[in-house]
Formats: sequence, structure tokens, C-alpha cells
Amino acid sequence: MSSHDLQAELSLIRAANPVSVPVELIRAKRTAGAAFSLACDCSGLEDKEIYMALDLDAGTFSRIRKGTNTLAGDLVARFCDVVGNHIYVEWLAYQIGCGLVMLKSEAERRAESFEQALKEERIKTAALIEALRASR
Repeated sequence: MSSHDLQAELSLIRAANPVSVPVELIRAKRTAGAAFSLACDCSGLEDKEIYMALDLDAGTFSRIRKGTNTLAGDLVARFCDVVGNHIYVEWLAYQIGCGLVMLKSEAERRAESFEQALKEERIKTAALIEALRASR
């Protein structure tokens, strides 16, 4: 074996392109493989970038795209993060007559955190003002 054969390939980290896809287009897909492929295609990433990020081999990834395999449940959240969309899970939810609803956006979570910190700072400020008034 040459030294090239022994070198491991480094995975490239590239963010997916955020794309808005009409829910009707997602629901029109007939198979899980078609929905999975749409999610991959909309990401703007190469297949290799996706399956390497998920620690899948090329053959398994190809079978998932064709619809002869399915994505393991414990990989679904990571898959959505990698491709930057929820197309696949939106399609899955639709299969049982449901839709996806974001419980809380990241912005809402951050706003709540800042509001809590502000509330704590106001309590500290009020205590300091009271202490200054008492010392006069």
C-alpha cells in the first residue's frame, strides 16, 4: 500500500443552502426516497458531503435515495441539520395525516433567555439602589 492509500479523507464542512419549498411540492412526492432526494437536492450539497456527515456509506445512501432503504430514526434530526431543511420529516408526517409545527424558533428561545437575564439584572439594580438610599 502506498502512503496515499493509508491517508484518511477529511470531510468538508459546508453549510446547506436554506431554501423554502412549498408544502404541496413535498406532499406530492410518492415515496420516502423521493422526499429524501428532494431534501438532499434542495440543500445544494453533494451526496458525498451528506453521507459522510451522517457516517453512512455510499451504497446505503444510494439505496435510501432510491427508496429501497429508509433513514434510521436516530439519524433523522442530524440529516435535517446537515441538509438544512425539514422536507423529509414533513413528508413523513403527512403520510399519517399530520403536519409539522415549530414549537419554538431559535429566536424565541434566545429572546426568552435575554428577558430572563434582564429581569435578574433589574432585581440586582433595584437592590443596589435600595442599598445606596439606605446608606445616605
